[in-house]
Amino acid sequence: MSKKKEIVVTTIEDANTKVTELKLALAKEKGLLVSKTKSVSPAKKRGLRKDVARVLTKKNQLIRTQEKEQILKAVKSKK
Repeated sequence: MSKKKEIVVTTIEDANTKVTELKLALAKEKGLLVSKTKSVSPAKKRGLRKDVARVLTKKNQLIRTQEKEQILKAVKSKK
């Protein structure tokens, strides 16, 4: 059993670039599997899909923490 890869994303822009890179790699893998030019394991495609999901989850967490910080600043400024 393999260990999950640690996704290191510190900003939303990093997450966006990482997602585009992973989606491009996924599209290439899908193309290779459909054309059957190269025998690639389906596990690689599955792993790429999971990595995309992990990065998107991390991106959503970053967005939510930023929103919470903005709400807290707004509440403190009203007092």
